[in-house]
Amino acid sequence: MHYLFLDESYPASTPNKKTIVMATWTVDQSRWRDSTARNLNLFNPPVLERICAMLESLDTTAAVTTSTLDESVFRAGIVDSTNDIPEMKRPDTIWTICAAFAIATALFERLSQSQELETVDIHFDPKSLKPAHFESTKQALRHQIVGVAREFPSKFDLRKLKIRRIESVPKPKNKETPNKFQMGTWVADKLCGDYKETKALTCSRILTRDLSEPVRRTTQQFDGKSYYAN
Repeated sequence: MHYLFLDESYPASTPNKKTIVMATWTVDQSRWRDSTARNLNLFNPPVLERICAMLESLDTTAAVTTSTLDESVFRAGIVDSTNDIPEMKRPDTIWTICAAFAIATALFERLSQSQELETVDIHFDPKSLKPAHFESTKQALRHQIVGVAREFPSKFDLRKLKIRRIESVPKPKNKETPNKFQMGTWVADKLCGDYKETKALTCSRILTRDLSEPVRRTTQQFDGKSYYAN
């Protein structure tokens, strides 16, 4: 069983464009405990180098993905819908699509290294969504991950892969010591918040991907366009 941690950032974008950066990383649940997170001294600088060393010690990887979209695609006033989801604001639709691609990238990177991967629990920073909307987002995320999975090489055996929990992680209160879930999302936060430094870091355990094109093509289907239309 594995944890997958996710967080996003929205760096300053060029005129008429918006960029979403997402960071994900996976770890075997038996190896990521409260004591493990505390003993790694990740808060001490240089933080990104310590995160790289942590990933190495846990024999795992992280993925930092970027998606830059035209404002004409990222329309805040648009409400999307599917057969299963009555309504979802366009920014949340795009967040879900970006998250699905980011998660799939991390999962398949692990599979490509011949790492066993079956049950996965996903944890991410809280989003300001009403309970019903949050449930819709989780359903959409599951659906998108399955769809993205079909795009990866068939040599990977996906029959055992199961997304179990998809849960938000509350921030630590006051001077409360972060638990393993809060530390996990904090690592993802540092990777996406400092993504330019992350890209410049020489670390084989952190991969970077530009997912602008597949995210754009997936999003435009909500506007009635084919995935393959330019």
